[in-house]
Amino acid sequence: MAETLLIVGAGVEQVRAYRLAKEMGLRVVGTDMDPGAPAFEYADERIIASTRDVDETLREVRRYASSHPVDGVMTLANDVPLTVAAVAAELGLPGIPVESAALAADKAAMKRRFEEAGVATPEFMEPGSAADLDAAARRLGLPFVLKPADGRGARGVLLVGDDTDREWAWRTSLSFSQGGRLMAERFVRGRQISTESVVLGGRCLTPAFSDRNYEYLERYAPFVIENGGTMPALLTDGERRRIGDLVEGAARALGVDDCTVKGDIVLDEERGGEPLVIELALRLSGGYFATDQIPESVGVDLVALSIRLALGRKDGIGEDECLPRFERGAAIRFFFPPPGRIVSMEGADGLSTMAGVRLWGIYRRAGDVQPPIRSHADRAGFVLAGGATRREAVRNVERAMESVKFRVEPLKEDERGC
Repeated sequence: MAETLLIVGAGVEQVRAYRLAKEMGLRVVGTDMDPGAPAFEYADERIIASTRDVDETLREVRRYASSHPVDGVMTLANDVPLTVAAVAAELGLPGIPVESAALAADKAAMKRRFEEAGVATPEFMEPGSAADLDAAARRLGLPFVLKPADGRGARGVLLVGDDTDREWAWRTSLSFSQGGRLMAERFVRGRQISTESVVLGGRCLTPAFSDRNYEYLERYAPFVIENGGTMPALLTDGERRRIGDLVEGAARALGVDDCTVKGDIVLDEERGGEPLVIELALRLSGGYFATDQIPESVGVDLVALSIRLALGRKDGIGEDECLPRFERGAAIRFFFPPPGRIVSMEGADGLSTMAGVRLWGIYRRAGDVQPPIRSHADRAGFVLAGGATRREAVRNVERAMESVKFRVEPLKEDERGC
């Protein structure tokens, strides 16, 4: 009888896991609050529940598991480690501890744990009100980063400078926090790196390093917006080792093993390029990093490894499967049309035939309202391109981006509440 894999989340970025699990001969059960979620097309059965509602998911999974065996649970590109850990604990499946998942879901608690364990991380504090932001400026310097302690997708992440209205910043960031808690963090000047790692037997193997692209930091200030990333990251072998060691220490501090982790790292210019961990996600990343960029650039299938770990097959995973097989270029960039009503789009139909383009998506249609760019959810689409080298991949993705034109008209006065 085929083993059953439960995948929490059935969005478009989870499709790769559903399809691969089916290719591996598994029975796939998906969960999502949207009955029409795209990955459900590849599921044997569906469970309708919000991935972010731990209690609802547990209730529906218990009901299903009472008459159907479940052999593993996982997610990817979905910031719900607590839901996954709770299901694993409830059903006695392999997975990260619930305590570890709770730390990962609370950025302030995570950073306190890093400090306790001696893991290098940017200085931070937890302001209790807008009045405390002046104290944050004195302690952390200006600008500093203000963000929800339980945030995701850059929602409510602000770079607070000397001229930023403190009351506005507090209200804006707080509106994106479900738990009503914010965190202020030292803004570290330096290159930011995304990593993806496999933790096996306490050892962290990091095959993927990507340069994060913050070229629009000033354009969309005070909102902190990323415009994709580029592989391979421009790092020396020594820098890669130091970052890998840092991620391993962060994983150990959070108490996780035999899992995948995604690191957000910054190289502190003021401290000679010392790597600091901003945060560690206890799952595979989104933004098509794990599913597409990494296989394109280094040939490592982290989705397949994550499935095997979820099923308890860690003993069959060799270190060679977690290390780069080759090195090619891969780059992803996003569309940022001006705010207003989209009248037309030109050029998207030709993207699939352009040199190096591996994947693309447009989230808007003619007639849609493009909101101001305030979080990653406001981006209008993306192009992912490959190349024999990093430079070629960047050239390919930039050429593809330039071929797409959005025509946008300002909203009329009576439409601005749309």
